[in-house]
Amino acid sequence: MTWIDLQPAGDTALSLLLTPPVCVGPADRLFMFGGVGLGASLEALERVTGRPVVWASAQYESYARPGETVTFTVDERVRGNQVSQARVTATAGGREVLTVVSALGQRDMEARGQWTLAPRVAPPDDCDPRQLWPGRHPDDIHSRIDFRIAKGSMHGPRAGGGPAPDGNIIMWARPNPALLGDGATIDTRFVAIVADYVPSGIGPSLGRDAGGNSLDNSIRFHRMVETEWLLCDVQIHGIANGFAHGRMHIFAQTGELIATASQSLILRLWD
Repeated sequence: MTWIDLQPAGDTALSLLLTPPVCVGPADRLFMFGGVGLGASLEALERVTGRPVVWASAQYESYARPGETVTFTVDERVRGNQVSQARVTATAGGREVLTVVSALGQRDMEARGQWTLAPRVAPPDDCDPRQLWPGRHPDDIHSRIDFRIAKGSMHGPRAGGGPAPDGNIIMWARPNPALLGDGATIDTRFVAIVADYVPSGIGPSLGRDAGGNSLDNSIRFHRMVETEWLLCDVQIHGIANGFAHGRMHIFAQTGELIATASQSLILRLWD
């Protein structure tokens, strides 16, 4: 993936200068997209430990703004023969922005299986693209991702109006070739970024213009495989007391499960 420009910041850290393409929010109040923070943390973890991420969970503590540099520092707490337990602390301007805890490793075992299955939907070329809203920064992170809606809608009320009876939306996602070219690949960072779109299901589920700010983002990797598109199956579990909870299953075009993500969010109503 080409637009997240991580730079070395010592033996156990990477840094990222924030620009609009890694940010989200109103045009005059952009902040680092949570999935970018998690994705950059995963990249730092894998580079420092030399092992692939199995599981990671980010807790978001503060906003980082364009022009700031975020430093992702890895602390490999335990290194076993096959598994590492490690943390990342991300800081900007002397304050903590997010903390990630994780497990990394790979074990050579023959046992395999997949019991979470990809939903049957139309291929991406037969699905309508997501419509971006007016007032956003024209070069924010949303412009870097090509979404195609296979079921429901994203962010606002669902097509046809009213709340979604099942709290479920499904979309295809890939790096936007119009801006990034055909060479932009789907990697761990991009999967983490797409996983942070669980809030897209809140508005359609309520039948309102609504969303949320992530309190956390947990991701579990089944198996990374090459794919041109990701199929993202979002399920909002429930909304109450000003908070929302949901998950996303992420598949390759072949139906192979790549990852499962879950979040809790601060509910935001914009209507």
